[in-house]
Amino acid sequence: MQQFSQYAADVSDFSSQYGSETSISYTASNLAGKCNIYPAYGDFTQACVFRTYGPWWKYAPSGKRKFKRTPPGFVSQDFIELEFEYAVHPTKIEIWETYNPGTIVRILACDSSGTDVDRGMTRWKVLWEGGPEKSPPESRIFSPPLRHVPFCTRVLRLEFCHDLCEYYTELDAVCLHGEDSQGNYILSGLEGVTSRSRIDDISNVEEKLDNLSLREQENDTVGDDAISIEELPEEVIQLILSYLDIPSLCMASVTSKFFYKHCYDSLQYTELDLQPHWTEVNNFALDSLLSRCHYLQHLNISWCGGNQNCISPTTFSRFLKECGRDLQTLYMSSCKFVNGEVIIAVAENCPKLKELDVGSCQSLDGQSISHLSKIQTLERLNLYRLPVDKDSLIKVLRVCSNLKHLNLGATRIQESRIDTVMKVIGSSCRNLISLDLWRCRLTDEGLGAITENCPYIQELDLGWCSNLRSTTGCFLKLVKNCPNIKKLYLTANRTICKGDLEAIAKYSRKLEQLDILGTSYVQADDVHSVLTSCPKLIFLDVSFCGNVNEETIEIWRTEFPRCSIKKSFQD
Repeated sequence: MQQFSQYAADVSDFSSQYGSETSISYTASNLAGKCNIYPAYGDFTQACVFRTYGPWWKYAPSGKRKFKRTPPGFVSQDFIELEFEYAVHPTKIEIWETYNPGTIVRILACDSSGTDVDRGMTRWKVLWEGGPEKSPPESRIFSPPLRHVPFCTRVLRLEFCHDLCEYYTELDAVCLHGEDSQGNYILSGLEGVTSRSRIDDISNVEEKLDNLSLREQENDTVGDDAISIEELPEEVIQLILSYLDIPSLCMASVTSKFFYKHCYDSLQYTELDLQPHWTEVNNFALDSLLSRCHYLQHLNISWCGGNQNCISPTTFSRFLKECGRDLQTLYMSSCKFVNGEVIIAVAENCPKLKELDVGSCQSLDGQSISHLSKIQTLERLNLYRLPVDKDSLIKVLRVCSNLKHLNLGATRIQESRIDTVMKVIGSSCRNLISLDLWRCRLTDEGLGAITENCPYIQELDLGWCSNLRSTTGCFLKLVKNCPNIKKLYLTANRTICKGDLEAIAKYSRKLEQLDILGTSYVQADDVHSVLTSCPKLIFLDVSFCGNVNEETIEIWRTEFPRCSIKKSFQD
């Protein structure tokens, strides 16, 4: 039997990245190939870097609500899928972490050879899982002990939780070690197993547990004062069952006719968080949920479907037709099945929708979102990393007068047309609270349309918006016109100057988060005035600010212990 050691050949999918779609700096694709940073430690453009870190994004005005019934053990926030040249039985995995290690919480292997595309089933197995950890600030090769899987794989998935990370985590390479299946490899009696997941999941639990039953205890055993659960009021039974997660609810439903009745009650399915169960959610699972979700109000199906087409657009569109009439929240980030057909289904079947997340849905084309103009109730819209057609977006924005949170980060809108979009936002979405324009190419004219017309704005991400120039006075106007600003990211704007920080210190007394990474014109005294004048500041990034040294930052950390001050570096 031949032993293989191989680096990742390709990155096939990921949830977010710091770099742009047209660059190689700080992008997910950097995780393919051999390591080229290790053993150095620090911030390097050749690394794979995700979009966020730490808890500060959760504290921002744009922070999302947490779904009920989310398993406490599910903490994953980002993922990346890697393909290797050869399929092997994994015996060891090495992951080179070169900055802020400790964010990996799960490693999975895919049995792509066992995929049943027609039925939408793929077998994933967890090789290792654990919690995030605070690790020493040094490079490391992370190689956890792996569980055995009864198949060869050439696809791995890493999942991450950034909550404990003080700054961006950076990865250099991944190496998969394993044995091929040539020769007399014994599969521990599991040859011929179906492609359906062997985990107790919501798609097949009824088959696995159909012989289970709850036995009533004899009254003389438990005492005269005891009552059975069947004697409890309906609302108490429903409350008890509401503490079960979805797989547990499905398991309970097949234990007796009594539990079947209550576990299939549509009131138990008003809120459905399927993201933690993405490995099991497929066409079969969605069809099995149809009869239970007639009062569904909140659905998170992010990450489900995957590259293996386990959910078809037709199946999900049918689900929305049956269960979408009361839907208010629909999160579908990083779902490959989300295409134009699905967006049409959303527009036609979800008239009460308030929150829609289709970030990183790479099967969407630029024109598809125009169908969302049929929905006038939207309050949150996430289009992160999508190719967006200007006219289609404008059509949607003009009917969304209640829009409060809009994410256009890393959207691929033509540079010459982004200011037109900003003007429509300013005229039609005056109730806006948060606006993410990360890596958008707007000018001071477009920014002015926002700051002059959106008086309630509390969060503005202008990171890597390289066409904005301080000399136009756009940042001064921003802080004057937006006194409620709590989060302001001016990341990598090389033109930020002393006057801008003086204006922030004067007008932005409610400021909680400020990022001025890469600013070379400001002095330490200018930054200090912001720390002194903004008493609510809890986050400040001054990385690569040439006139602010580490010694000064250490003094500030003592003087302002409430504020987490960031200063990135390279070995």
